[in-house]
Amino acid sequence: KQVVTRPATHLAMAQKQSIWATLPPITCGALSTATAMYPVDVVRALKMSAASDGKKASTTTLLKDFHARHGMIGFVSQGVIPEMVRATYMRVLKFFLFPITHRAMFGGKETSQGTVATKAIAAAVASLPEGFTIQPIEVSKIALQLDKENKYGNKASAVIKDIIKNRGWTGLFIGYTGIQYRQTSWTAAYFATLDSFSAMSKNIVPGDWKMTQNLLGGFAAGMFGAIFNTPGDVIRSSQQKQIMAGPAVKHPFSVGHCANGVSAFFAMGAKIAAEKGIGGLYSGFGFKALHLGGSGALLAMLIPMFKNMMGVN
Repeated sequence: KQVVTRPATHLAMAQKQSIWATLPPITCGALSTATAMYPVDVVRALKMSAASDGKKASTTTLLKDFHARHGMIGFVSQGVIPEMVRATYMRVLKFFLFPITHRAMFGGKETSQGTVATKAIAAAVASLPEGFTIQPIEVSKIALQLDKENKYGNKASAVIKDIIKNRGWTGLFIGYTGIQYRQTSWTAAYFATLDSFSAMSKNIVPGDWKMTQNLLGGFAAGMFGAIFNTPGDVIRSSQQKQIMAGPAVKHPFSVGHCANGVSAFFAMGAKIAAEKGIGGLYSGFGFKALHLGGSGALLAMLIPMFKNMMGVN
């Protein structure tokens, strides 16, 4: 009886683990992913922002221009602090809130018991605080990556102070519609398909290679999500670049100002499509897919690995 009771007691204790116990392994996985993917994110940001330029710039041209302004060190340092904060925070938030949201919305069911639809809905709802709270960091990140004169000295705090001073606190939410669309569409697509893609990977790798299955499944789910969120990111980058390059104007918060932000988002999308076709909305998709596919793969592999190392369910 003692032999049987001990495992049962151990299992009961494991099942009673606090949801907060998942934060350390999720954070470790998210930080490791953000560090590994940052150089790719720099290239992705350059490609996204180029969508609003009058003439088409090749990836080689964009990289040479960036190198001329910031040197090789720029690929791993320019805007690295806000990017590490933003990327780590948003990934921690989505992986932490997704199972909680799914249980709250669908009668206590775990995500493993959910359908593609329930997981997509729960993931979309879980992404709402993520999009809203990363917005100021996102603005500072893109401002630093596109800072040709080194006006801000690679300091996110300098960007935020300048925006608040000259544009008011609402200036921190320039391009918010695109940010929220980007986060929601990718998060929903990723979590809705991750288990399916991981299961499909068993046709490629042996069934007991769980870590490899997670890696492949995460890569496929991440790339799948990029199909939906790339247009939003292209429009958002172009919108932010255009507004921040223009004269600073302070806009007090109002429903009308929020509505103008939404209409401006669609107007920029229509402008890009009219000038470059639908393909213009997928500018930089290759790098975008590589970035999100790689991020999705690392997260799907590293978070379970860190959970196992830390004894977290």
